[in-house]
Amino acid sequence: MAKATFDPFDAALGADYGKYQALPAEVRFKFYRLEFLIDPQNWAQYEPPDWVFALNWREYRYADIQQREDLYSVIPEDEPGIYVFYARPDRVVYRFPQFAFYVGISNERGSQRPLRERLKEYVPTALPAIRKRKNVHRMLQMYYGQIWVAFALTSVSSAKLRQVEAQLHGFVHPCFARRDFPLGIKQQQQAFGVI
Repeated sequence: MAKATFDPFDAALGADYGKYQALPAEVRFKFYRLEFLIDPQNWAQYEPPDWVFALNWREYRYADIQQREDLYSVIPEDEPGIYVFYARPDRVVYRFPQFAFYVGISNERGSQRPLRERLKEYVPTALPAIRKRKNVHRMLQMYYGQIWVAFALTSVSSAKLRQVEAQLHGFVHPCFARRDFPLGIKQQQQAFGVI
């Protein structure tokens, strides 16, 4: 996919990313120190059903999609689906390191909304809407050059997608997510003042 011409809307995320990258090491440590819940019991308890593992997962680099129309070349289908924002460096050693940051679905409440339409809300030209979601905005500012979006299309019901979304929150515990966790994890978060 050819990189689009630089867009002024994109400059804000890229410029913010540059500001984070330019911070001195002792300041960067504070911002880039993130918490993940890595609990084997949660992996067992919230493991999604087999069909989720069997989906045809694909991915794209967030920064490569400059405008909403760019998503048509990446996701030409009009189906609902699941997505995971994650970060990784340009080069990995056998899939390491990479970190799940945010999980979502389309087709909430039976809307039959295609995944592509849902992901349009995150492209750099949607920055005013992104800014309203402080956790997503911060994630994109801090990791703009290293964010990837993994996604899979599926025709399962809206109710099943909502259930899988909660399971994936428990399974991968995305650190920039603020809701959609299973009830047991929400209770733990509240008890420890995480929410």
